[in-house]
Amino acid sequence: MTRSSEEKLLYALAGYLAVSLFSTVLLLLAALAGMKFFFALARFALGAREVYRLKPLLSDSFGFAIASGGAALLHYYLVSLLKVTGADRAWLCAAVFFTAVFCGLFFWRGAAYSSLGAYGFSGLSVTVAVLIGGLAAAFQKPGENPWPEKISSLFR
Repeated sequence: MTRSSEEKLLYALAGYLAVSLFSTVLLLLAALAGMKFFFALARFALGAREVYRLKPLLSDSFGFAIASGGAALLHYYLVSLLKVTGADRAWLCAAVFFTAVFCGLFFWRGAAYSSLGAYGFSGLSVTVAVLIGGLAAAFQKPGENPWPEKISSLFR
């Protein structure tokens, strides 16, 4: 029994959304760990009293940089892999937009209970990063796909 191309595409899109939401949780944890590490490093360099003046500026921006950079890179590779399944550009753009909104809301909701929660637009950096990474992969030329032929043959 073989699957139709529409069924493969539906499973691929569901898998893309599931992996994206799981990776958003990992990005939030990495951003929080990066913030704590950077704060400890700044505390060591500047001293215990002076670091509290720079804490929001330094550590929060470092956490958002980790989250947005990781989201853009991850979604570039995920959409490149999804493109191998034969999805056309319109489906890929719709999937990237849909996933970007959900990942941004998911990150914002998770960040609300953490030290990143002070910012109302904390999920916006992840949403924009998903759009940048995913749309860059959706509009790439077929020869620019970063996945080797051996891996991409598994998804055809």
